[in-house]
Amino acid sequence: MKFLNKEVAFALEADNLSADFRPLIELPLVIMVGLTGVGKSTVLELLPEQGLKFTLLPNRRDITDQIIIASLQAEAGQPVGPVTDRLERFEYTARYRDKFPGGMAHALSRLVINSAAAQSLLIFDGLRGLNEVQHAVAYFPLARFVVLDAPDTVRLTRLLNRGDVFDVTSSKIQADLPASQDLIAALQDVPHVDVIFNEENLRQIAAGARLAQIPADEVVQKIAIIVKERRNYDSSTARVHLTHTLPPQQVLVVDTASHPARVVAEKIAHWLE
Repeated sequence: MKFLNKEVAFALEADNLSADFRPLIELPLVIMVGLTGVGKSTVLELLPEQGLKFTLLPNRRDITDQIIIASLQAEAGQPVGPVTDRLERFEYTARYRDKFPGGMAHALSRLVINSAAAQSLLIFDGLRGLNEVQHAVAYFPLARFVVLDAPDTVRLTRLLNRGDVFDVTSSKIQADLPASQDLIAALQDVPHVDVIFNEENLRQIAAGARLAQIPADEVVQKIAIIVKERRNYDSSTARVHLTHTLPPQQVLVVDTASHPARVVAEKIAHWLE
């Protein structure tokens, strides 16, 4: 086994588990579902205030680093090491999904839990698209799903304001941006941006960025992340699949653009109880 922390390990098929460790697929857990910027991390930070005692499993970033990227690098004979570029990380997770249907859900299914150290309530942050939730439903029959949603423009605003060092890309999309280029034109040059944002969206984004004095290259960088993620993961079909496949007691959907984070945390805590 490869230990991710004292409570969680990544098991290989040949591993003989000790009595304290149980496969995650046999346990009830809560899976957060949502794209970048819907508020998953913020809500999870607020849940303990609601009196919930839970073990937060290694999150999507950790599993991507320690299982998905590491395994693909080793398989390719490359040095195993961190990948910080968000767009490059999307490429790795897409390759893993091609190799193992279910992608992140498959990686999650390989975890084993030290039941002696973990709380009975286990929470994972988080899954994204249709492919992942379809396989999660099959892998984890005892799971409950909390789907957090927000419009793409709201998610972009949150990315621009949250200052997370994880939201970076070294992509030439913004590196080659001339200083004199109009921001709207620069946004229009982002590959496939028109699939996600219309012309009015882009005008509003550019106006908001100028008002907030956000550098043009940062706006282009963050919108490229939003576009790439949405092309990799269809959040709306994931939500529809869960709500049409599972009974109401197994799925909670909350629009985080319509409720403050603390209210969202209250709704989730009440539902989990």
